[in-house]
Amino acid sequence: MLLVDIGNTRVKWATLADGRLSAQRAEQHSGWDLEQWRAWLRRVRGIRGLLVANVAGDGTAALLADAARSAGLGLDFAEPAAELAGMRNAYRVPGQLGVDRWVAMFGAHRLQHGHCCVLDVGTAATLDAVAQDGTHLGGYIVPGPQLMVSSLHTGTRELAVRSEAKFDAPESGLADNTRDAIERGCATCVAAFADRVVDDVGRQLGARPALWVTGGGAGEVLPLLRSPARWAPDLVLRGLAELLAVRDGQNR
Repeated sequence: MLLVDIGNTRVKWATLADGRLSAQRAEQHSGWDLEQWRAWLRRVRGIRGLLVANVAGDGTAALLADAARSAGLGLDFAEPAAELAGMRNAYRVPGQLGVDRWVAMFGAHRLQHGHCCVLDVGTAATLDAVAQDGTHLGGYIVPGPQLMVSSLHTGTRELAVRSEAKFDAPESGLADNTRDAIERGCATCVAAFADRVVDDVGRQLGARPALWVTGGGAGEVLPLLRSPARWAPDLVLRGLAELLAVRDGQNR
C-alpha cells in the first residue's frame, strides 16, 4: 500500500509492506495538474492501492482520484470519526477536525500506550492531547513560526525594513538584531505554547503526557522546547499505517 499525506504545499508518502513502513519521501505539489499526479504515481512501483490523508482541498483530491483510477489503483481517503479503535474524538462534529490531526494523534496514541500530546508545526501549529484511555481532550491551533514572521513583516513596515539585513549571530539566546529577534521570538512562542499545554494536560490527567512533534516547521521549535519530545516527521504516515492495522484486525 502507498500511504500519502497531502499538505497544502507538500505531498509526503511511504510504502507499507508486510507491516513495515518505508522511509518517508516528500515533494512540492503546489500547482500540479492531472498529468503531474499521474507521473508521480508512475514513479511508485509495485503498489496495489493508496490510503490518503488530504488537507489540500477537494480539487487536489479529485486530481489524485483521477490519476489513481487511470493507473488501476484503489484509493481511499482517511476521514475523522467520532470513535476509532478506542480513541474518541472531542469534536461535537467529528468531520470538522482536520484529518491530519486525527491521523497523527491516532498514530501517537497507538504507539505510545499512554497520555500523549501531538504538536504539528507547519503554516499553522496544532496541538492535541489524548489520554491513555483514548479520550481526545481537544486541541489548539495557532500560527506557525513562519506565519508569525510573515504577519510581522506585513503589518509592521518598520520591522520589515530593519529585518532585511543578515547577521552572523549566535544560534541561541536573546537576539542582537531585528531579523533574529523576529525569527527566534516566533519560534520561541510556539515552543513556550507547547510547554505550557503539556504542563496543563499533565496537571489535568495527574501524569505528564509524552510530547510527539511532527511537521515541516518543527526544526525551528524542537531545540527550544523544555519538555522532552519525540520527533516523528512521518507521524501522519505512521497513523495511516495504524489505521490499516485496525482495518486488518491487527492489535498492538
